[in-house]
Amino acid sequence: MDRTLSRRVLMIIGVALLSMGIGGTGSWGAAAQESAIACAPATPAASIPAAAMTAATPTAAAAAFPAGGGQLTVFAAASLTDAFGQMKTDLEAAHPGLAITYNFAGSQTLVTQLQQGARADVFASANTAQMKAAQQNGSIAGAPEPFAHNKLVIVTPQANPAGVASPADLARPGLKLVLALPSVPAGAYARQAICQMGQNPATYGADFAAKVSANVVSQEEDVREVLTKVQLGEADAGVVYVSDAFTVKGKVTQVAIPDAVNPTATYPIASVAGGNQDLAAAFIAYVLSPQGQKTLAADGFEPAR
Repeated sequence: MDRTLSRRVLMIIGVALLSMGIGGTGSWGAAAQESAIACAPATPAASIPAAAMTAATPTAAAAAFPAGGGQLTVFAAASLTDAFGQMKTDLEAAHPGLAITYNFAGSQTLVTQLQQGARADVFASANTAQMKAAQQNGSIAGAPEPFAHNKLVIVTPQANPAGVASPADLARPGLKLVLALPSVPAGAYARQAICQMGQNPATYGADFAAKVSANVVSQEEDVREVLTKVQLGEADAGVVYVSDAFTVKGKVTQVAIPDAVNPTATYPIASVAGGNQDLAAAFIAYVLSPQGQKTLAADGFEPAR
């Protein structure tokens, strides 16, 4: 086979693999568009019953790390990477002997890992639905407590080559949009927002959700992968948390989503069954403390209460 023909064959194979979502992260092409956004039923904001989620108590707020520290493992939503990373630096400096290990991923992935027996002391989810799933599969020991809120924002590459100026532009034919998967909290919230926009054709146009769905070229396993694809210019736009966009200020362009169609993400945290309950209680108390809340706010999160 001559070299020109060989190159053509390889190109054809490469295009076929991309269309099937093989060879890269997420799902690309036509496969990504199939049922990318389904507006009924809309259940991304399912919440834990009030009796199962409590506010911080004075006892929890007073919890201290054991003398001598210890090994603390925290499973946390990918959107918490920067804020929790700073907490690790601060806590390890203040408590000799304390070593914090993180596992950052989509909340749905973390729930699966916990259910399959992965060891952890603390679970911090990006929504209450995944925390509820962890409770139901027996992974959670304590009552979950909300510790932060978040909102959504549209991001584009810094130069915004597609000229996205408002959420209505997400329905423009040919726009390349990347979302997190529907099972990922950020992906569920994004779909909720898009479906709410679709209920207002006067502002967003007819068949808005269907048109946006047709523009989805990739669906990612966590929100940071959405941000990375947009930052690298592999998509015209993506929907991420405000806190994610906050970490790359000046490297992406942000397009606001109106509050009326922008769901509030509630982040709950809880100790994990079988983990070190003393270390878990101390870490949770720190996250809920004024210093922990200050660190979260510095990364664009809103206070839990």
